[in-house]
Amino acid sequence: MFRRLTQALRLLARRIPGPASSEGTPRIGAAPSEETPDRPRRASAARRAPPRTARAARYFDLHDDFRHPARRELSDPVSVEGRKLNSVWFFTSGAPVLQRGRLKLTVEPPGRPLDFSLAGAGLTPVVHATVASVFRELAPDDVQLLPVEVEGESEPYFILVATRLMRCIDERACAEVAHYTAQDAPPERVGHYRTVKGLRIDPEKTGGARVLRTWGWPVSLIVSEGIKQALEHAGVSGVRFAEVTKPPPARRNPRRKSRRKPRGE
Repeated sequence: MFRRLTQALRLLARRIPGPASSEGTPRIGAAPSEETPDRPRRASAARRAPPRTARAARYFDLHDDFRHPARRELSDPVSVEGRKLNSVWFFTSGAPVLQRGRLKLTVEPPGRPLDFSLAGAGLTPVVHATVASVFRELAPDDVQLLPVEVEGESEPYFILVATRLMRCIDERACAEVAHYTAQDAPPERVGHYRTVKGLRIDPEKTGGARVLRTWGWPVSLIVSEGIKQALEHAGVSGVRFAEVTKPPPARRNPRRKSRRKPRGE
């Protein structure tokens, strides 16, 4: 009888569920078993954040400040013997210039020119040595500096030649553009711009140049924001800038809606 009672108790013990076994529970600090799936790791804040977009480059059209009270009229460059060059656009075509001996300029009325001037009908940039040093340091691969004698002046001046011609005008962003056609221009001018108003360029098509001329409209001398800031910091006289790239859109601060208090409070 005692044996039967013992067997009955054993059978009853097997049917009653006991406390949960800790065999399958990983210990603290122990590596999880193969049957335990790894929890997905949360990406760090730096990885979750969207990538930063690079700040768009800004460019400016460098003008002569015609309103400056001390401005002088400079002639087109000629040889020291007084011989005229083949074209007044010789230094503004956006290409390197072969040195053709010494050059000179006349000044009207007599006096020291500004640090930056556009000379003659060809609008040739003429700069003081201070300005030349800025371009020589910041854009050595984009410019050519040709010494030029200025009548009545002993200080050094240079003709600034932009040697890069880039097809970068953003026609959609300009206020107005018009092209030469085969009916009104020689073959080499067809496709060039007859008119450009509200000039805008595409910074992604500048090839990283810091100084350039725009293809089809080389009358514009374009400089980077870094060149502009350096000239302003140096206190250069005679310069005027007009931005030709779209400024970044201004951030709008969302207006918070005021919660009206219910009447009676």
